[in-house]
Amino acid sequence: MRLLVGAAAVGLLLALLVYNLGQELTLYTDFRTAAAHPGQTYHIVAQWVEREKSYYDPAADAFWFRAQDSTGWVAQVRYPDPKPINFESAHQVVLIGQYRDSVFHAEKILMKCPSKYKEEQASAQL
Repeated sequence: MRLLVGAAAVGLLLALLVYNLGQELTLYTDFRTAAAHPGQTYHIVAQWVEREKSYYDPAADAFWFRAQDSTGWVAQVRYPDPKPINFESAHQVVLIGQYRDSVFHAEKILMKCPSKYKEEQASAQL
């Protein structure tokens, strides 16, 4: 009987682990694929374009901007916070979020600054 209860508990824990990992796994893709699967979380490597059209909406606490992925697709992006620090100097960004209502809703923005990598390469060569 104890063996059966133990096996059931282990099975339940494994099922919860697999479910949670499935929720956390996201894929790198482009805006076109993300738009075809609204509600699915993706990572998209992109560049900030049309900088003059970006703005921060204080009423909604949202930063709006346009980004272009590696395939050339340009999308409107909504980020639920002010513009991140170092956003303007970032060569590329990784947008983590979902496409909904013709807008990519970024939950997180990771900066890819070329200066950071140059500093790391210089220190590695010493």
